[in-house]
Amino acid sequence: MKVKVDVFSGFLGAGKTLLIKRLISSGAYNENIAIIENEFGEVSIDSLILRDTNIKIREINSGCICCEVTGDFKKACIEVIEKYKPDRIIIEPSGVAKLTDIIKVFKDIELRDKVAIDNLITVINPEKYYSYITNFKEFYIDQIKNAKKIVISRVENIDKESLSKIENNIKSINSRSEIIKKPYINLKASDIFNESLNNEKLKIENSNFKASLKGIIKEKTSAKDIFESYAIYPKDIFSKAELKSKFNFISSSKAYGDVIRAKGIIRLKEGTCGQFDFAGDEFEVREMNNKIDSVISFIGVNLNKEELKKFFS
Repeated sequence: MKVKVDVFSGFLGAGKTLLIKRLISSGAYNENIAIIENEFGEVSIDSLILRDTNIKIREINSGCICCEVTGDFKKACIEVIEKYKPDRIIIEPSGVAKLTDIIKVFKDIELRDKVAIDNLITVINPEKYYSYITNFKEFYIDQIKNAKKIVISRVENIDKESLSKIENNIKSINSRSEIIKKPYINLKASDIFNESLNNEKLKIENSNFKASLKGIIKEKTSAKDIFESYAIYPKDIFSKAELKSKFNFISSSKAYGDVIRAKGIIRLKEGTCGQFDFAGDEFEVREMNNKIDSVISFIGVNLNKEELKKFFS
């Protein structure tokens, strides 16, 4: 029997990881699952966030699918299937991945008899919709056009009229996709999936399986042609207010390059760890149960790496 695959796509800061975490926490996946986490950068923040759930998850850290969709990724998938025998694989690609690239991998002769894509989900942040579709059209439209289901996140932050216009614009790009617009706090597995995924008792153990992806797929435009990433590991401890102030300054200044997205985990003066997300002028921090060393990952264009490092030293 083929292993089912769920792909959670979405541009930078859309809310993919939080959606997966919400579904896992609500019991949507009571199967033997493996997660393939693809970060655009040298450090996987999202896997650390998912580890904060009460469910043990098998981690697979790999490179960016959108830039490196070659034999090593296929071999890694096959190895996971044979070694761990998952009932389902959840894939969270980088925010700058194209769904066409991911679909292409699973149509390959080495995988098509082993896996079947069950759900192709794209998450959309309505607050950034027009900005991203204007500035990063090729990536953004690809993710919308090839999705079977589209989840609009942060609907509680936007008025009904604006949401309706965005929904109509999405339909003009992809009229076949089902659009789901519900606050995450109210979201249920049945809102996303047509049938229950609770087939077996959860039997997931901690394991680290790291797959390195090498090689380059020849595409019209790849993420690496446009975006770059940079990670820092601050030793200082910040308050939530100080952290927000720093990112507000980054948003208003050109001294650090064009920082499109930043995310990370920071040790807070409040005595806990905070998982934060920054996209454009949006900043949000959430407290975590796990205490983890501080790390910040930046994604953007023409990043001033030295200034970013100094700013958090």
